[in-house]
Amino acid sequence: MTLVEIIAANLKTLRELRGLGQHEVAERIGVSRRTIARIEGGKIGDPGFGQVMGIAQKLGVSTELFTQERLVGQAIAVPSWVRDELCGPRSAELVDALVAAARQVRTRK
Repeated sequence: MTLVEIIAANLKTLRELRGLGQHEVAERIGVSRRTIARIEGGKIGDPGFGQVMGIAQKLGVSTELFTQERLVGQAIAVPSWVRDELCGPRSAELVDALVAAARQVRTRK
């Protein structure tokens, strides 16, 4: 996948996981709904680093995670306090730590 395809797929995945419409995401980051639709459709070749950072931040992931791999939604049962932390202001940091821990386990196999 190209960087544009990864960003497009991840934007849609994260937006839908958070139950947000394109208009809501657009309002949060200060762009038009059409811009979000065009990014999701892969129609913007270079959305710009500042815009990508803003989208990732508003959707609760790091820019690195948002741009490097295709993300998929996964429902798992966790204690409510873990869910609350993952939905809180440190969500990007916690998701990055979770991914790093999973990579370490994966390389030990």
